Amino acid sequence: AAAVLGGMARMTISLTVILLEATGDMQYVLPLMLTLMCARFTGNVFNEGLYDIHIKLKNIPFLDAEVPSVAEKHEIVAGQVMSTDVKCLRPVERVGVVYDLLRNCSHGTFPVVDTASSGTLFGTASRDMLCTLLQRKAFGNPDLVSNYEESALPSGPKRLSPLVQWDTMELVYPKYPTIEDVDLRSADRNALLDLRPYANTAPYTVNETASIQRTYRLFRTLGLRCLCVVNHSNQVVGIITRKDLLEESLSHSLLRGRNAHFEIGHFT
Repeated sequence: AAAVLGGMARMTISLTVILLEATGDMQYVLPLMLTLMCARFTGNVFNEGLYDIHIKLKNIPFLDAEVPSVAEKHEIVAGQVMSTDVKCLRPVERVGVVYDLLRNCSHGTFPVVDTASSGTLFGTASRDMLCTLLQRKAFGNPDLVSNYEESALPSGPKRLSPLVQWDTMELVYPKYPTIEDVDLRSADRNALLDLRPYANTAPYTVNETASIQRTYRLFRTLGLRCLCVVNHSNQVVGIITRKDLLEESLSHSLLRGRNAHFEIGHFT
């Protein structure tokens, strides 16, 4: 039984403790340890463990403890790996723009950029937070802001929409509303949603010239799901997710140059 469990799960110490508690006899410590170690080494010769196989079957972007070998053999930087199709929002955005963006893509986090300073990163806004704000109609009166043009949205210190307290937003955790739960009237699409009180103004970022080893360790140690890539002027040029750091994606990124965003285009 120990050999079967060890060959399936590829665990040693934890299985030894579990089986010892089941038997209640300490004289089986050494035989169990030897059996589980042999089962683990023998199984690794033929294939991966059952849990690792299921992770790949479900296409879960799981990052191993060690950096993929392709990153060790080649000098890959973040600018080669990042995706340049970034969906960004402004600190003060039209409700209709936010609603359409949430409808058309399934991203979990959106960079908030200040277009007045040529796309400087202001912060990030999560999908759960945006859906909660839309559901609670935390935006200004359309009649009061209808005179603003798209190219000249207000950016002063004055708050332009009702403030929703954080404790109110966290009441629905972990079942945050989705975009399907939002009932938006056509008259509200022109209203302004002020994201400045809610945006994470200190997100983790990485420069486009940073090595992929450093980027990989950031994801592993901080448990990140996405990472904004900026240039030397703190302008958003791309975004990296866990899928971009898998060995297959890193191998494909070798075909791209270090300044791929200049060749492909800019963000939306």
